[in-house]
Amino acid sequence: MKIALIPRAAILSICLVVAPLAAEAQPTLEQLRFDPPQLCFRDTFRWGFSYRGIPGGLAAVRDFELSGRWDGPGEQSIRSLLTPTRDDLQRYTADEGRFESHLLHWGAPRKPPGEIRYMLRVVLADGREVTSATSVRYVDGCPPPTLHTTLAAAPTGRIGFRTTTPTGSEFLQGIRPAVSQLIWGDLELPPGRIDRSPAVIIVHGSGGVSPREDRWAAELRQAGAATFLLDSFTGRGIAFSGEDQAQLNSLAMMGDAYRALELLATHPRIDPARIAVMGFSKGGVAALYSGMTRFQRLYGPAGARFSHHIAFYPPCFITYIGDEAVTDRPIRVFIGTADEFAPVERCRPYVERLRRAGADAQLTAYPGAHHQFDRPSDAPPRHFPREQNVSRCFWEERPEGQVVNRDSGQPFSLDDPCVFRGGTFGSDGAAYRAGRDAVKALLGAEPPSSR
Repeated sequence: MKIALIPRAAILSICLVVAPLAAEAQPTLEQLRFDPPQLCFRDTFRWGFSYRGIPGGLAAVRDFELSGRWDGPGEQSIRSLLTPTRDDLQRYTADEGRFESHLLHWGAPRKPPGEIRYMLRVVLADGREVTSATSVRYVDGCPPPTLHTTLAAAPTGRIGFRTTTPTGSEFLQGIRPAVSQLIWGDLELPPGRIDRSPAVIIVHGSGGVSPREDRWAAELRQAGAATFLLDSFTGRGIAFSGEDQAQLNSLAMMGDAYRALELLATHPRIDPARIAVMGFSKGGVAALYSGMTRFQRLYGPAGARFSHHIAFYPPCFITYIGDEAVTDRPIRVFIGTADEFAPVERCRPYVERLRRAGADAQLTAYPGAHHQFDRPSDAPPRHFPREQNVSRCFWEERPEGQVVNRDSGQPFSLDDPCVFRGGTFGSDGAAYRAGRDAVKALLGAEPPSSR
């Protein structure tokens, strides 16, 4: 048997070829960037990065985290709400590719303008770690959006409009303040649709417009509905209300939703008979109680009504005069049984009263789910010690729009002894998916491809 001898030069040339191939197989993250790289608070943006040399792609990684740290002494890196969930990563199964986020809103509550450094960290299945970093600058003095009094010209994008900021008592008495503010929302139409589409006005919670609202909007547009992400905070100079709910009464946000309904009903690409309102926590008040005929009569636009009222974990702590007289449109409430901020036991009696009065009202409770169970995150539930919590309060409206503590008779106040601080927030993927499917079925939304 003869053994062929390979010349040393040939062996060297083979090594020279193999070495670069081995180097190319090393896991790499590159081109991590935000678009645009300079933002105003609550601006929309996209972020993404390219990857290669990751066996099984992003779907197979052990851990994935995007963290952010503001420039300045003593600042610590914290896990960003922009971190994709495991579900978000499942479609990236190739060993190389590019991850692109949805269109997102993100402002950093309680932080001044400045630069934030984002670090992307990926841990592979075999334990190897790969990182990449970039910076984004948030600026001040941003120009206001264009003011609209009608949408007859079919605009999309950021839509500015004027609204007022009544106190809770003023709202209940039908008093409209003379001073108005310019606020806005982001309107996007479903892709590929040529007929008039249904629409959903999305009302944020105490954290303002966030990735939670963005994910809902993306899901609803994919199903064939236009979305209007209403921002009740930024135009009023509010970043975050969780620690001080006195900054804006939830009823004022209901007034904003009615004004948004009035505008969207003039858009030629939107069906005015199929405009729903959906809200979360603080915004859930607008979604739930805007179904009251009393509030519709006082603040609703002539000739337009919400087609559906969809409230996720709303605080049902105030009994309003006439709250059983509601629309004949569907009213739906979704809450987790472990919610410490909006306990299901507080909303269930109200929904049962509505049903006895003949309303099309339903409450769905998800076992073990916490407040903000639809938050896009894989992080475990976390206790937040500084958030105002009114779950022990029983308030009721008296004549002339006065709200009092049912037990003490004292006027409504966030300094009431029934108000305390702290509670748990936590994502629950199964509860979110069940709620998402229920909302899509309720709206009867269908992807454009089915038409």
